[in-house]
Amino acid sequence: MQAAVTGGTGFLGEAIVRLLVPQTECVRVLVRRPDDDARMEALHARPVRGDLASPEACAALIRSGDVVFHCAARVEMTGRWEDFRQTTVEGTRRLLHAALSRGVQRFVYVSSAAVYSKEGATGVPVSADKARATPARYNLYGRAKALAEALVRTECERAGCSWVILRPVFIYGPGNRVLVRNFSRLLARNRLFVIGSGDNRIATAYIDESAEAVVLAGLHPRAHGRVYDVASDEAVTQVDFVNATADALGMPRPTRHIPARLAFIAAWAADMAARVPGLEPPFTRAMIDLMSTDQVVDTGSLREELGWTHRTRFAEGMRRMRDWYRAIQDKENSGVSAASRDRVLQSA
Repeated sequence: MQAAVTGGTGFLGEAIVRLLVPQTECVRVLVRRPDDDARMEALHARPVRGDLASPEACAALIRSGDVVFHCAARVEMTGRWEDFRQTTVEGTRRLLHAALSRGVQRFVYVSSAAVYSKEGATGVPVSADKARATPARYNLYGRAKALAEALVRTECERAGCSWVILRPVFIYGPGNRVLVRNFSRLLARNRLFVIGSGDNRIATAYIDESAEAVVLAGLHPRAHGRVYDVASDEAVTQVDFVNATADALGMPRPTRHIPARLAFIAAWAADMAARVPGLEPPFTRAMIDLMSTDQVVDTGSLREELGWTHRTRFAEGMRRMRDWYRAIQDKENSGVSAASRDRVLQSA
């Protein structure tokens, strides 16, 4: 069996590639940048140059009989709808066309728990079997994911192709550069605050176990036509998450609290201002919902049907993230020092 992966150079995608390589004959990965070729080759995967905007690149990635793992999407929570639509929705449509025309074995779509509405996910266990994918209109990321999910179901069933969808929650751990970038920016500008009391629960999942869930669903015969939620069973509050992330980045913990209603109004104003070309809001209404909603995710189907387990506790996962981040900082500081020494030697 061979696998084709999109988003394989990203946080979750690379972890999926690492798991797939020893289990398959060949793993092909769609890559956009020349620098990523070496990264994929080091993992013993085969890079295929291009992106989801190109039907030719999608076609070059796919072979008959593949299991396709579609992880690529616009991952930022900010941006314009057209950006989300083109990348997440239309990109999925192009990949589906290439995959279904070549007769792939299964199409695995990595969606997100962001497809659930705030109202449907507040304080009660949510899962694909219990709640519909109805994200708020202002949740552009969730809307794009929900539309892509619908495409996968419709097109695969029309073509008679096996499919499976996974909805991970907030994935954390070593390698999460998007989390580092966003939190560092907000902390540095003193714009990170606790919304409300901060005792609401945030659904989290450790990176390695999230990747295991995706690969397991992709290869397990019983997963055909199923939608699985991916989350740990550990209660992590908003304060727990924010403080642990600040600690991992070596930055001061935020001490300011802001009422949820006031935070939402401020985010609404930021969303409106972002309509001006060139402006990027520091936070959005979707981000406020993500951090302030009391989230409990039921992963019973994934555990009972496929045997998936959650093992890594939040404190241990964040410790590993801290060690990874410090190693990167040390390497970068060492590089700067070496470059400075080289300049001194050259000038002498």
